[in-house]
Amino acid sequence: MPALLIHASLLLTLAAAICAQAPDQRLPIEHDDFGLPQRSASWLPYAAAEGHVCNRIFRQLYLAECIPTAVAAALPREHTDAKQFFAAGWYFKKRKGEERDRRWFGGDGRQLPAEGLPQPAATQLKNWLQQIDGDVTNELLSRPRAAVWFQHDLLRFARRLLDVKQNPELVQPLLACAHRVALPRQVLLSSSVRTTTLEDVATKIPGFDQRRCIEVARNSSRLFDAEYVQLWSTIHLVIPELQREAVIAWLTAGDQRTPLAMHTVALLMQGIVAIDDQGKPCATDLVIEARTQRLSNRDPLAFDNPTTTRDGVDFAMWSLARETVRDTDSSVHNVPFTSFRSIDMESQALFRDYGSRKHTTYAAQCALCHRRSNTPDEAIAGFSALRTSSQPAPAKPGARRRLAEREMLRFLDKLRAK
Repeated sequence: MPALLIHASLLLTLAAAICAQAPDQRLPIEHDDFGLPQRSASWLPYAAAEGHVCNRIFRQLYLAECIPTAVAAALPREHTDAKQFFAAGWYFKKRKGEERDRRWFGGDGRQLPAEGLPQPAATQLKNWLQQIDGDVTNELLSRPRAAVWFQHDLLRFARRLLDVKQNPELVQPLLACAHRVALPRQVLLSSSVRTTTLEDVATKIPGFDQRRCIEVARNSSRLFDAEYVQLWSTIHLVIPELQREAVIAWLTAGDQRTPLAMHTVALLMQGIVAIDDQGKPCATDLVIEARTQRLSNRDPLAFDNPTTTRDGVDFAMWSLARETVRDTDSSVHNVPFTSFRSIDMESQALFRDYGSRKHTTYAAQCALCHRRSNTPDEAIAGFSALRTSSQPAPAKPGARRRLAEREMLRFLDKLRAK
């Protein structure tokens, strides 16, 4: 076997091993706080050395001890009789957070718990950002995936500071650091940044026939608008037994659409919109998350309905840990989908992206917007991208990525005006 292929194979083996270890960083399934980060865990997303400045910055932003604004009743410790709890409205029930709810939140994933920093921590972060220069920058740029993701983390926190109107003195240092780790556009569009692909993901999703799927264009909600999340997103729809032309006909039938067929599945993929070395947005192939929504049954809402929403809709999520790609380089053309971490829908997180800090389960958070029953969306089984108000239509190739770049530009204009 050629040396290059051996090297790539070893790197992928290492990535898979790191991914397999990831659950040890989080509390186990038997714990009341299943899925939250272990206090004792080491988080080394960008370098093997714990004290590396990029790791320090990451931990400052993505790990936080705090009292949630709200605590959901869906948490196992918040209800006693599950059979009675899982009734209409279970996903809405919550209470105000108290001192006893203080927890350690965050870790290597999508959820950013920080809502600004106290002054000593802000000063420390500013000093660390200044250290991202010279040899540190060159080393990071030699690993394009790590550079893109690190830049994303900086911009994501800058967005949060704009939203919560905190630490205005950090916005420009964050932006300046993001520019220092920017790559040329030709690198951002190359295989050295690519992780997984639609083709790779499609082969791992039961019932997802890529030959029959269509990409759906729709209005972007805030959660999928790159101005706010710095990500592009695509949705791919498969309706069982329908060829692509028939799926398009159903999608564009407006008020004449029949109820969504059983076992319909939608695949959402999200990837990073980076800034290139000219300061322009570039939608990269660095896919970091995939999600599916599936109509599994139309049985009534009940405790024993074996679906995520308890009323017939199932979700699945896969997230790519930064540590998984930490040591890969341009010789590895793809990071396989099998290296993504499968997220248990009953695991917990602090869902700050959806408003205030809310401690809940992935299942309950998804069911809020995508349940089948007790909603006007029952005919489309909570597939919100298919609502007529979203103006769904067949997407032109690459259109969603170009839209995300335009959305990202609005965010950059706001940052640069600060």
